[in-house]
Amino acid sequence: MNILHTECGMNWGGQEYRTLLEHNHLNENHHTSHLACHPGSELFKRAKKMGAANLLAVDFRKVWRLDVAAKIWRFCRAHRIDIINTHGGRDSSLCLFAFWSGIPLVRSRHITAPIKRSRSYRKSCSHIIAAAAAIKTQLTALGVAAEKITVIGEGVDLAEYKPQSENENSTEKLSAEFNIRPEETVIVNIGMIRADKGQRFYLEAADLALKENPNLRFFLIGAGTGTRELERELRAEVRRRKLEANFTMTGYRADIADFLRLADFAVIASTGVEAQSRVAPQAFACAKPVIAANTGGLPELVRDFDTGLLVPPANAAALSDAVLRLAGDAALREKLAQNAYQFARERLSFSAMMEKTLALYAELAR
Repeated sequence: MNILHTECGMNWGGQEYRTLLEHNHLNENHHTSHLACHPGSELFKRAKKMGAANLLAVDFRKVWRLDVAAKIWRFCRAHRIDIINTHGGRDSSLCLFAFWSGIPLVRSRHITAPIKRSRSYRKSCSHIIAAAAAIKTQLTALGVAAEKITVIGEGVDLAEYKPQSENENSTEKLSAEFNIRPEETVIVNIGMIRADKGQRFYLEAADLALKENPNLRFFLIGAGTGTRELERELRAEVRRRKLEANFTMTGYRADIADFLRLADFAVIASTGVEAQSRVAPQAFACAKPVIAANTGGLPELVRDFDTGLLVPPANAAALSDAVLRLAGDAALREKLAQNAYQFARERLSFSAMMEKTLALYAELAR
């Protein structure tokens, strides 16, 4: 099949990462995928650096650009595109000419933020991929037909993300780099630094928990978006609270799998626009439980006292209590870790996610 993926976002996050992974997977598995994004976007830069095939530079910064819409339409005609899969609002609008010309358009919805205009989902696409069941619930409440929506949640590469027992010595370098002591419990929070990811509450919860248990080591792994103002504020707050010995902000890291293997558990502190999060299946595949905010699509993966613990969003005290409970109960950690690992192996593989996606593409192309 010939597929065109489009993404209008300028920053780098889970949505852009998933789009790039899908694009690469298609090209590596007997399909042809093209990826259209702004040449100045983080997605374009990272895709080019990784050697991704079939990149198309498109200015998606403004919605109504007839020249851009015509460019996409001509590209689709010239490359005999079977399916267009859009991932943002502006790029979806700019692909309408191609959609009206008869090319099926799949619109992916990755976040649980309030939907401002439902008409584009009801009238201006062939089908919708929802990254969480919670998103499907939002859309049907706005009048989108349920049969027009397919839920395809997050998937994880089980060859890359696997337990420490299958990766001897994979965490020794990190332990040495950050001087991790044997008695310390390691907690990680992974993702771009922005307000809705809840890193402020993660930091506050760490401060509260450390007053009860000084053998906790917290890591915040990721970089800020845009001007990185929030990242600078959090670094200053770590210094103000004198937490440097126990709370480390690493910036962007590529060795996420090793950090998850190093950790005793992960925390997802999002406050409201999260779908399922890529971190949950990644942690599960490494046999690590997750403490997550009870918001968006997170409870679809992080099941309370089964694969992790759920806490109210934007509640540092509750998050601190959950951290202390999991840190202090090795038997509970082991039980949750084994359940999480089994869940990942049985239901969260990236290859299964792509099989479902391709089945949908094929149906629409017919």
